[in-house]
Amino acid sequence: MLGSKKDLRVLIALANGQAAEGARAVFKEQGADRNQIAEGKRDALELMNNTSFNLLLVEDTFSDLGGVDFVRFVRMMNAPISVAPIIFAIKDPDRNKVIEARDAGANKMVIMPFTTAGLLKNLKDIMLNPGLFIRVTGYSGPCRRKQEVVLNRPDRRKSQQGALSVEKQQQLFKGV
Repeated sequence: MLGSKKDLRVLIALANGQAAEGARAVFKEQGADRNQIAEGKRDALELMNNTSFNLLLVEDTFSDLGGVDFVRFVRMMNAPISVAPIIFAIKDPDRNKVIEARDAGANKMVIMPFTTAGLLKNLKDIMLNPGLFIRVTGYSGPCRRKQEVVLNRPDRRKSQQGALSVEKQQQLFKGV
């Protein structure tokens, strides 16, 4: 388990203000008292400088930067937020958009307009099933392996430089 829902500090970066308010209500209902809505990229940067967020909800059309580039920017930062789980909201999903968001470092995807159940399902999966976080040249984000691979040798990914263990992620999530 990544941490407690009470520990959630959520940055909501959605272009749709009504959806952002709805997401804020959902997170607040789950016990996350510290969640903030970013109106645009400048606002998001100010909020990230002032608050240590440990979960982000980002829309593909967020601000003039675009959601995918915003996710890439967050993943390249030299701060604890760079390993925070990211739920990526997509308005018109297709295979290319999903792959692009995954390759940028998004943990989970949700289709806009999202439902409370869809958002909670992704939140639950992030909280209960954290995985390795990989930071290597060309990629920074969650390990993209979704199934256990049986190897007859030690798994180089678990011992490689650039792999952040679940235990270390738990510490960062709690702000320790």
